[in-house]
Amino acid sequence: MADVASRRRARGLVRRLREQEGASSVELLVFFPLLMLIILLTVQVALSWYGNEVAMMTAREVAREVRNGGETSSAREDGRRYAQQVGGRALTDVDVHVSVTGQEVVVHVEGEAMTILAGLVPRVHASVTAQRETFREDL
Repeated sequence: MADVASRRRARGLVRRLREQEGASSVELLVFFPLLMLIILLTVQVALSWYGNEVAMMTAREVAREVRNGGETSSAREDGRRYAQQVGGRALTDVDVHVSVTGQEVVVHVEGEAMTILAGLVPRVHASVTAQRETFREDL
């Protein structure tokens, strides 16, 4: 009698296991959006990092130009063109601030990094401080 009861339980268990054929589809349906969100966030972080690098290169280039005696107004425009040329669409709405106090040049560049997630527009900032180059005669 116990043998017959254990066989029935085993058949019932096999039947229940066969009824779970669509379980992997449901799991995929639940986890796929989460996986896509993680991938898109990773790409967005990489694009923000690249936009920050373009801003830093632009700030260095503008500081180099002003440090060597360039005018601040033309250096601002050159900085915007440089960011467009080097970064393309990686950095948009570029704003370049240049201030010269004594022998020190401070350049601050900010803009918007490229975005792939709607509603998320990361702003990037980069600053460079450098000493102006001056000619000193030999004594």
